[in-house]
Amino acid sequence: MERHIDIHRRLCMALAVAASCVLVCTGETCSDEELRHDVLEFLTTRYCGSFGRRVLTNEIRFDGDTNRLAGVLSEFALTNDEWIATRAVRQLGEYGTSAQLPFLYSCATNPIVGERAVYAVMRIEGVNSNSLVAVQSYLLTTNGFPLMNRDTRTDVCDRIVKKVFSENGLSDYRPLVLDISHGFAEDVNMLPKSLDMVLVTVDPDFRYTKRRLAILRSAKARLDERIRSWNTNDVHFASEEYIYNAQTNYLFVAIGELIAYPEANLPD
Repeated sequence: MERHIDIHRRLCMALAVAASCVLVCTGETCSDEELRHDVLEFLTTRYCGSFGRRVLTNEIRFDGDTNRLAGVLSEFALTNDEWIATRAVRQLGEYGTSAQLPFLYSCATNPIVGERAVYAVMRIEGVNSNSLVAVQSYLLTTNGFPLMNRDTRTDVCDRIVKKVFSENGLSDYRPLVLDISHGFAEDVNMLPKSLDMVLVTVDPDFRYTKRRLAILRSAKARLDERIRSWNTNDVHFASEEYIYNAQTNYLFVAIGELIAYPEANLPD
């Protein structure tokens, strides 16, 4: 077993050294075609995980021109290859500039790269009314999200709410963020537990309201409808049922607490 691990480690090291010899050519002027080649090599090469985080600008020639590099990354983000497109948008999150904002905004409703596009927008532009529109567009997109990626939107919403409520300089955006998160929670979200806990934490007055009760009931109905539509023989059904039970157990308790308030006396 130890010999197998050692061979695997040596193979990984050999691949890393070989790839770095191909890609690292600093101090030279490179053509657009050469830059595209090096970026594509970076985006498509799969390294062993034990080597840590790779840094694009350490492995390519780009003459220090970040705008030029971001332009090439935008080109690859448009490819139909999901691996390349996803990694290109991830890199735009680090090297993109304001010149790429129109493109990144257009990606917000793309179920494959939308999450990375939203984070890139936030990194470049910060939190403002425009970037929050991109967040809203991503959260409210209802089609095309595969089962295994459904938690990404909940995570984005959780993070934005926490960020806006943890920084005093962003207090002006709190009403908008709450409106966005409430709409997402009521109409789209398939993992209501974590988001509801965040909303109650940042906005204690929300805890005992008719608005929250309506959101929780809507989420419960959406989850019930989804589980009923599943084929029990489906390979993913056990996972789906586990998620359903975890979420609806929380909803059952939360809804019961609000009904016992009593419901008729809850503020809007």
